[in-house]
Amino acid sequence: MNASFESNGKLPIVLTATIIPNVVGAVSVNPETRLAEYIEALKFYLQYAPVIFLENSGYPLENHAEFRESPRLLVRKFLPSTNPERGKGYQEFEMLDRWLASEPEPPARWLKITGRYQILNIQSLLDECRQDPDSGLIIDQIPRADMARTYSFCVSTDFYRKRICGLYRQCDDRSGAWIERILFRELKGASAKEVRLFKTQPRITAIAGSSGAAFPTGRGQWLGKQILRRLNRLVDRQYLWYPK
Repeated sequence: MNASFESNGKLPIVLTATIIPNVVGAVSVNPETRLAEYIEALKFYLQYAPVIFLENSGYPLENHAEFRESPRLLVRKFLPSTNPERGKGYQEFEMLDRWLASEPEPPARWLKITGRYQILNIQSLLDECRQDPDSGLIIDQIPRADMARTYSFCVSTDFYRKRICGLYRQCDDRSGAWIERILFRELKGASAKEVRLFKTQPRITAIAGSSGAAFPTGRGQWLGKQILRRLNRLVDRQYLWYPK
């Protein structure tokens, strides 16, 4: 791992990508469209932090200058999953496991983001994660839905290996065993010192892959949710209790 990825407090961002979809039920399936979205997200995040870009469809990234490695960009390619019918979460976390198993010197901590999502207030999330090096996992969990929001979380490699590695094997979207539910169930035994929710309400611009719906990006709506999040944290710092 390039030393610059963890020097001077530069928490790296891990972007997960599947340019050629290998799953049933995805709305955005055009590889050219997805490639353009990943490139835009990559350019956006490189302004704020070093990026580790993970891709699991075998797409020839080397044909595009945007994916040329640099002191701020590492690219890791993986073969497509042999169990695509198990769903997106299965394949994404299978790739994360493969990455950590094959990376000689992975970063001690990293912020994972689903690759086509742009979090407009990413600097605030990065600052929050850097200021709390002791939490094993920072992730939004919603008890009313029995789900953890896996599109973004900050995790230590040690915590990931101990508590998350291998969970993807329990996933099967066909039966409703989504990674969001599997992870929520696994984290129930974790203490509030180990796992907490984000203080910062993420402001996302993206098209959901499963529904094709756009995330609302209005500042007023975001501000309302940020206020609710602050009130939530007065009574519970581990779980979000208000609706999405």
